[in-house]
Amino acid sequence: MVQSPVGARCPDCANIGQAPIFRSTNTEMTTVIASAAAIAVGVGVVYALIVWVLWNLPFNFAFGNVFAAMIVAVAGTPVGELIRRVGRYKLDTRLRYVAAGTMLVTWMVGITVAGILGVPAAVFSNIVALIGLGIGIYIAMNRVRP
Repeated sequence: MVQSPVGARCPDCANIGQAPIFRSTNTEMTTVIASAAAIAVGVGVVYALIVWVLWNLPFNFAFGNVFAAMIVAVAGTPVGELIRRVGRYKLDTRLRYVAAGTMLVTWMVGITVAGILGVPAAVFSNIVALIGLGIGIYIAMNRVRP
């Protein structure tokens, strides 16, 4: 007999392994990472367009910065949810890191596209925007939390 978390079991029954819900296969992880890249580009472009519209409205700089930070923070919810759905609702902890990376790439795509549209990079690189990015990463990671 072998001691297991649920009591004494025979060696064959105790060595069952991990349930498939806790681990994504290599094919599933490849699909999730490819989808995450597409999600990052799509959400990043939408983020940049919203910031560009806010930048061209007659608000002052501080007000526009807060809105830009709020947008990237709120974007964590759909990004995390999409990663969770593409990952087939698996409880793999690697999906959390994919969600965090997706938010970071989303932010970088937003900076690039908004820069092309004429929005200064200072809108994205100040402390308020970085706090918004941190909140967005936190939310995205917690949407796929096991």
